[in-house]
Formats: sequence, structure tokens, C-alpha cells
Amino acid sequence: MRHSTDVTALVLGLVCLLVAVLGIWGAFGTVNWAWVFGATPVCLVVVGLIGLFASRSKT
Repeated sequence: MRHSTDVTALVLGLVCLLVAVLGIWGAFGTVNWAWVFGATPVCLVVVGLIGLFASRSKT
């Protein structure tokens, strides 16, 4: 029996992981907000692509 991937949980988990990393980074160091604002769209595109590939039907 094959287990299907819960894509919503996967994408939400990855986004929460990114927010948690930003929180830990802010707690232990100085956050360069210009870098964060530049990297956020790239990270969201990567998370979206991971979600798209995970949701493909396995035929």
C-alpha cells in the first residue's frame, strides 16, 4: 500500500520552518532585513515548486 503525501501539510510545514529559522536568527543574531526581503520570494517559489512536484499523480 502506497502512502500519499499530504501536500498542504508539507507546504505549511516548510513555511513554518522558514519562519522558525527567521525567529531563531533574530534571537541569536542581527537580522539583515534587506536580505530577508530579497530571499522571501525565492523561498516561496521553491516551496511552491516542492508542493507542485509532491502533488503530481503517481501513475
